[in-house]
Amino acid sequence: MSTSVIKLSLCGPGGVGKTSLARVFTGGSFNESERITVGIQHFFKKLRWVNGTEVTISIWDLGGEHRFFFLAPAFLRGARGVVYVFDITREETFIEIENWRRVVEDTLGPIPAVLVGNKKDLESLRMVPRETALEYARAHNLLGYFEVSAKQLIEVEDPFLFLIKYILDKRREYEQGSSH
Repeated sequence: MSTSVIKLSLCGPGGVGKTSLARVFTGGSFNESERITVGIQHFFKKLRWVNGTEVTISIWDLGGEHRFFFLAPAFLRGARGVVYVFDITREETFIEIENWRRVVEDTLGPIPAVLVGNKKDLESLRMVPRETALEYARAHNLLGYFEVSAKQLIEVEDPFLFLIKYILDKRREYEQGSSH
């Protein structure tokens, strides 16, 4: 059985934990002293679904600083889904998601995407209400909103698996529709 590759792009401002999420999701450990991403990093994970389908997830993690915005079109090309990440303790990172969403839509058009509020372990420092993020996700037709903590390994897989399942289901629907 051949393994297909699904490219996901992680988008969001610098310092929100995109690299940590990708590292933990792909089997690495949380690095307390993670440095800000310069340019692009890649992470890979093989998954086998209950039905026997095997996929390799290729996660492209672009540095979130504005100086890397010029890389966005090349970084996004070929992505099948997007994970927007912000830090629930820093409101400005949530506000900046809109800039990322526009770049993605301008580059790829409509694409399956989820919104992720990271650093759920810092609940006492929360600046972005859960309901505000949920409303944003609904208003922009994102598939869902998830709160996670890469540091505490809280629900890190949920947004990725949800998005991948959606992409695979849509692919299956397309293949079944085109075979008739």
